[in-house]
Amino acid sequence: MRRIYYVPGILSAVMIPILFWFYGNRELQKPIPNVIDLGLPHKVHSTSSKEEKNRIYQNSFEPYRSWNYKKIIVKPNTARQNSNYYVSELKKLQQRNQKETGIEFIINDENSYDDFISILNDCHISKQEMYGVDMDKTWHLFVLVNYKDPKKIDRG
Repeated sequence: MRRIYYVPGILSAVMIPILFWFYGNRELQKPIPNVIDLGLPHKVHSTSSKEEKNRIYQNSFEPYRSWNYKKIIVKPNTARQNSNYYVSELKKLQQRNQKETGIEFIINDENSYDDFISILNDCHISKQEMYGVDMDKTWHLFVLVNYKDPKKIDRG
């Protein structure tokens, strides 16, 4: 009785798992990026109509710039340690419920991305709905109060 050896089949049985392991291992080692969605306002062009400029102005930060803000200076690489303080300040802001007030987190070039993310996380923890970054002038993070009129009945 003669034995028949199937060389291409043996090579496939050995090589395919090795190739899957080699190339699949590379794919698993790639970093997975996380995404933060920040809404950016439209820029006003000189060719825009007056109504368009007014709409863009209302959707920008300019109407909120003159509000009364409590200024909190965020020292570099300390936002995570001060997270409880920031959350308590945000909750106090919500409880006061005053019109045209907010908190301005002063961030400079020495602050890290971790500081920025930590403050955004604090806004999420305190269920703060309105916040944004002034990218035109100061690059500070502003948290605005969502004023609820106590005389108005919420039927929601």
